[in-house]
Amino acid sequence: KMIKFFSDKLGVEYPWDKYAQIVVREYVSGAMENSGAVVFGDFVYKTKRELIDGNDESTIAHELFHHWFGDLVTCESWSNLPLNESFANYSQYLWDEFEYGVDEADYRAEEEADGYYSKQEYKDLIRFKYNDKEEMFDEHSYNKGGRILHMLRNYLGDEAFFAGLNRYLTSNAYKSAEIHDLRLAMEDVSGEDLNWFFNQWFLSKGHPILFTEQVVDAENHTVTLKVNQAQNF
Repeated sequence: KMIKFFSDKLGVEYPWDKYAQIVVREYVSGAMENSGAVVFGDFVYKTKRELIDGNDESTIAHELFHHWFGDLVTCESWSNLPLNESFANYSQYLWDEFEYGVDEADYRAEEEADGYYSKQEYKDLIRFKYNDKEEMFDEHSYNKGGRILHMLRNYLGDEAFFAGLNRYLTSNAYKSAEIHDLRLAMEDVSGEDLNWFFNQWFLSKGHPILFTEQVVDAENHTVTLKVNQAQNF
């Protein structure tokens, strides 16, 4: 069901001959998106009673989506890792939205965002300076990246956003890509110059810090909401 959903959503059929799931005890990497044969840690083993409290569909969706974003089209450098991980993270939202509704998807997305906000140091999403490639596997490449893709979807609208993903995948199939390939695909289908968006969200760091205040005027039955954006640029 998940394979069909992602294939239909992207307009690109699942690109591999098979799909297997292999559960490995004491596996140290959580899960790994090997093409056609995903490896999972044994945390995915659950009884029916345990499944009442939660399942691992988000992890399954994450690794499955990598078969398009990461396997079919892979990042050309560690700096561009969000082209793999941000999309895999966002697949969790897409699946929750489809299977459980937008409220559930938004709730889980808030949890993902909180994982990013908890960081003490904010970095560029696409970053070219790191001491070790493992530094790229963090709450920026995953959590923040997924939230930025959702923001791009809301800005462009579903039709243009998913048409852009289709263009990106078909234009770069079985090749490597960098962040500008995604921008060009989105520009191609939307007719917009999106340098401003990609420069601000993919190539820069930080996020809006907002302070809000509301004033209730009972006599005139109005509520005035004041928003002050206060981050240090």
